[in-house]
Amino acid sequence: MAISKWTGELDLTFKHDGRRTVNGKTYFQGGLKVIRPTYLNGSPHPTMFLINLGGGFVDGDRYRMTVHFEPRTHAILTTQGATIVFKTLEDKVEQYQTFQLDDESFMEFISDPIIGYSEAKFYQVNQFHLSPTASMFYTDILTPGYDKEGRQFNYHYLHLKNEIYVDEKLVVFDNLKLDTQKNKVTHMGYMEGFTHMASCFYISPGVNQKVVEAVQEVVTPYIDEHCRVGVTLLPTHGLTFRILAYSTDVIQRVIHAVHQYVMETYHEEDAQFLRKY
Repeated sequence: MAISKWTGELDLTFKHDGRRTVNGKTYFQGGLKVIRPTYLNGSPHPTMFLINLGGGFVDGDRYRMTVHFEPRTHAILTTQGATIVFKTLEDKVEQYQTFQLDDESFMEFISDPIIGYSEAKFYQVNQFHLSPTASMFYTDILTPGYDKEGRQFNYHYLHLKNEIYVDEKLVVFDNLKLDTQKNKVTHMGYMEGFTHMASCFYISPGVNQKVVEAVQEVVTPYIDEHCRVGVTLLPTHGLTFRILAYSTDVIQRVIHAVHQYVMETYHEEDAQFLRKY
């Protein structure tokens, strides 16, 4: 049997059984695992927790995940806890995630923070392939990890690439790299004095400038000297919002407020509360 080049692999499929969304074909090996679906608060949509069995990413780790939402499926994905990237002196950690969303499917992906410890190098590539009638709500949070000297930005770099395709046309290419060795990430144009960042995408057929303005009203009460939020219409039926803050807690409150608003207003249901603490 050939040895996989991946530290961890996960393939996950959702299908509709005529009554609700169920977990279909599932495969995992190595450092990635998924807990069997839970239907929280009587929801017809399964929630699945993604687990890194090693407790964190280390030098040279390679992870691959593929998730397929068949037509009319709706599921919530979340991590079991924060993704910790430890010191990577020899080679970076890489993670590749591909999401296929078929007609009228909906993915909610609410992740815990990616925490870059001292001298960490992390590279993540996400590809989202959406049918024109599919929807998704996706989040990433980046935070600095422990440093024995108390420095806030002692990771080497955290690099996230997001490619969003609708009807197989590339509509969004988001390339976010916080490289502390090449750039002054605390300055204007990067973190602007803040320490924590979130990047979020909401794609759905009904999203337009009016939805962007409504989301701006939702986030306005959170904007002060401890938090900044920007909301932008994407060149498709979707929006993105970025959050800068000094703590994960503040970021998660903003994300939940937007998540709850769009679920209640445009999908006629509550957002699941997925905080782990």
